Amino acid sequence: MKKKCRPLCETPRSNIFCGPDKYLQLQEYTISQEMFPVLEIDSYFILVREGKGVFIINGEEFSVEPGCVSWIQGSQVLTICPNFGEQLHIWVCAYDYQLLSYYTFNKISLNVEAEIVNGLPVVGPDSEGMDALIRLFCQFKELAQKNTRGSAIIRSSYLRKIELLYNRVTHSMKGQYKFENMPLGRQASLYMATHSTKDLTAAQVAKAIGPKVTEAALNHALLVATGLNFNQYLNRLRLVLATSFFLYDSLPFDYIASISGFNMEITFFRRFKALTGVTPQTYREQMLCNGRNGKVYRGMIMSETLISVISYLYENMTEYIDVDILARELYTSGSILRIQFKSRLNTSFKQILSQFRVRYAEALLTTTDLPTVDIAIESGFGSGRTMGRVFYDINGMSPGEFRKRRCSGRESNG
Repeated sequence: MKKKCRPLCETPRSNIFCGPDKYLQLQEYTISQEMFPVLEIDSYFILVREGKGVFIINGEEFSVEPGCVSWIQGSQVLTICPNFGEQLHIWVCAYDYQLLSYYTFNKISLNVEAEIVNGLPVVGPDSEGMDALIRLFCQFKELAQKNTRGSAIIRSSYLRKIELLYNRVTHSMKGQYKFENMPLGRQASLYMATHSTKDLTAAQVAKAIGPKVTEAALNHALLVATGLNFNQYLNRLRLVLATSFFLYDSLPFDYIASISGFNMEITFFRRFKALTGVTPQTYREQMLCNGRNGKVYRGMIMSETLISVISYLYENMTEYIDVDILARELYTSGSILRIQFKSRLNTSFKQILSQFRVRYAEALLTTTDLPTVDIAIESGFGSGRTMGRVFYDINGMSPGEFRKRRCSGRESNG
């Protein structure tokens, strides 16, 4: 039996949980009454810390309690409703949708993309792997207090890990959440989200969802679930997709318009300004800010080579890494990589690698009784002396002092 779709109480708002000033920051909210519906361009993760209530996502209701994690994407309208007499305390991480698209939808099949979009939007707290997911939120919170470019890269990697773990949890539960059991409004929004670049009509979507679904019923259900009619919602999906292409070097706007599903460039420009209030050129300049005034510079995402190197460093931080060999595998040179790191990130690959290794060493110092020299080897430093020097440069204290403070903190909390 299909669920009924709960109508929205008012027009969705944006820039509540996402926006340039909230990128890669952890936000905390206490919600004591039903919120207005929220529809962001970016996606975001939510961890419920305290309280019970309901998340209404494109008209479908999901009960939440402490330990639940939700991934709300740019195609989804969210309304948060605490239970009567309850307060919901939540942590929110805005997962920049352009970065999400680059990481998640770059070089993957359409089937995998559809599975991600159609997956459970709320999981936990008893799902397998949730403890690790919550630990990542806590680690991200600590990193968010260090607003540097190097820290931003590591936080980006943590969000990537949250996304991977979340997808692993939802994949194991996909038998419990089937498309045919969803409300019509959510079925329509999910289908459109994975087919937005095609020439879609409401009649085609209705036919694809089911033989008994009429165009009028689909239009009504979509309006109830998202606050937008068919054409408005389709254009929004295409514009959200277009912003992900802004991060690639030298893509002209007419090409971006065409691959995002717009038949005419002028339509793309008009719709884009209506949604964001600025032209695509201005929006791209805002995305690729210079890193001043507390904003994170997203030019680092533009170089696919640079992203490949950062991902490689993160995944192989405990191994010996020769940058010249790595550069040859990427069909470039070590000197070019060094220039890119300096010009785009104002750092070096060695500094990024050191930060990855120190964060890993911190985790081992906190959660194990391994000797410091063993942790140094396990973290890829090669010797305790090297780890001590690098660790002090980054944290202003020795590994031993760090462990002592963490252990005393756990005892006092216990």
